[in-house]
Amino acid sequence: MANRVPAAAIQQYSQEHLREVLNTAGRRLTPQREKVLSLFQNLGPGHHLTADDVHHHLKQAGNKVSLATVYRSLKLLVAMRLLDEGEWQEGLRCYELRQGGGKVHHHMVCMRCDHTEEFVSEVITAASRDVSKVTGFELTEVRLILRGICRRCRQRSKAAASTLS
Repeated sequence: MANRVPAAAIQQYSQEHLREVLNTAGRRLTPQREKVLSLFQNLGPGHHLTADDVHHHLKQAGNKVSLATVYRSLKLLVAMRLLDEGEWQEGLRCYELRQGGGKVHHHMVCMRCDHTEEFVSEVITAASRDVSKVTGFELTEVRLILRGICRRCRQRSKAAASTLS
């Protein structure tokens, strides 16, 4: 059975933890990196942003940061396993705050409006473990993106069709 991802599963990182993680990797917590990560924490669960979205949000908040710096920060934060990266559509990379608690989650993406729903499924987790055993693969990541038409878009289509008849 699939369940929505609980808000409590979204990881919150303190400045001290971020400094420690980055220092261990020979990096430092720059104001830009901190602002990028804080943006995801402040938006909360279920927010998936492109690099352009991040840049736009930061500029709207009065931060002077270049798009190139945003890309570099996102790349580093993904490498440090503080953010997750996914490809919602061909060529469209989105980022989200990595979830704590070891719960693997998946995404359903509407092909019309790009609405994204997150879900947790023990069935998918169990199937991944079974496939790993059979094939001998050591899984480092399990990510499933289901594409379809969301309820709201289906209802709009039905409403539009009924007005035409």
